[in-house]
Amino acid sequence: MKKRTIALLLLTALLGILLTSCGEDERNHYSPGYWRDNVFYDAFVDLRFTLPDGWEATSQEDLDAMSAEADKMLDTQRGGTGEDPASVYHYELSAKDPSTGNGILILVQSYSGNANDYIDGLEAGAELEGATYSVDTTVTVQLPGHAYLMVPLTMKGQDTPYQRQYLRKQGDYLINIMLFSSQEGEDAFSALVAQLSELENPS
Repeated sequence: MKKRTIALLLLTALLGILLTSCGEDERNHYSPGYWRDNVFYDAFVDLRFTLPDGWEATSQEDLDAMSAEADKMLDTQRGGTGEDPASVYHYELSAKDPSTGNGILILVQSYSGNANDYIDGLEAGAELEGATYSVDTTVTVQLPGHAYLMVPLTMKGQDTPYQRQYLRKQGDYLINIMLFSSQEGEDAFSALVAQLSELENPS
């Protein structure tokens, strides 16, 4: 996961020109998700994730560190010192199967553009980073409760080279659900999507 996290931090920093801090719309006020037993509940993203047997979830402390590092890199890119950056990135969830490398990462970020702007930035950022990312044909798909723009990626040199990013704009935020797989094809990602479900009252 460390190799993947470094690549994501570099890429998100390169997309900084498209990002902005959140607005004042109370209807879309961000709030973080939380774990209860082996189920992750996220009211803002409006879904829950059931941790499969054998999977390991990243601690909240590490997620907070990832968010802080991404904010620091973005602030530095914008000409700041990185000492007191605005809160732009919120790493909600990161979990993986250590035996296969398959995993999920949910990122919520303050974002002024739309999902298509993000894709343009993704491709430009990959070129600047020198990454061997290829972006395939995008399509709108339904995940629990909402429609998302699905972006298939292939990343050479990664332990899990196949990735799908599911993008949805909500107010001043972009929700990005990233699924990672060591295998190519619809079946591999269908099994990962099956761990997601509509949010229900956890009590």
